[in-house]
Amino acid sequence: MKHPILVVAVAMILLGAVIGVGVAWQLRQGEVDTAWDSGYSSGVGVAGVARVPASIGVAMNTTTLDHSSTVAAAGGVATTTSLTRTIWINNTGETLATGLRLMLKNPVTSKEGLHNELEASDTDVYVTTASGVNARLFRNGDYTTGVEIPDLGEDDTVSFTVYFEMEDAVDGTYVDGQTYDCEFYVSQGTLSGTTYTAFYAEVTDFTWST
Repeated sequence: MKHPILVVAVAMILLGAVIGVGVAWQLRQGEVDTAWDSGYSSGVGVAGVARVPASIGVAMNTTTLDHSSTVAAAGGVATTTSLTRTIWINNTGETLATGLRLMLKNPVTSKEGLHNELEASDTDVYVTTASGVNARLFRNGDYTTGVEIPDLGEDDTVSFTVYFEMEDAVDGTYVDGQTYDCEFYVSQGTLSGTTYTAFYAEVTDFTWST
């Protein structure tokens, strides 16, 4: 016959073991839940994670701007003169292209699209939007945040008329007889309030002669 005290002692030991395992399991599960929640949160919008840009094609009807007759030998401009070009932006991929902007300053690298000899207050580059607004890309010697491009679905295309204007200017404003390599950009990014953050920019080259 088993001793009653021994039976009780064994039972207490077994009960304690069961409780200990239960507490340990609860603590471990809490750690797992915490780790899951932390990992899920950190996996949403992680800085530095590469974003895949949409496939965008950009074309300009003529990539040369000949303002040689606009600029006089002394570097001045007698009469404000504009050259117009058409730019087409096409979604060549299968995903919706959002957060697009047409700019003269690369928002990813901060590279300026005009040669510094053209960055005068008398240089004016702007586009005419579908609503008839003249949206500036470069004005009074400064680059702007460009013009918003509507979202483009697969094979969608939007076009802009771009004005490259040299206003009447005093001698020495420009250098006669030069050809400069320039760039404009179609960027992709996100807009938060008034802050636009780009993660990619498509580069298109053109030349500007004075």
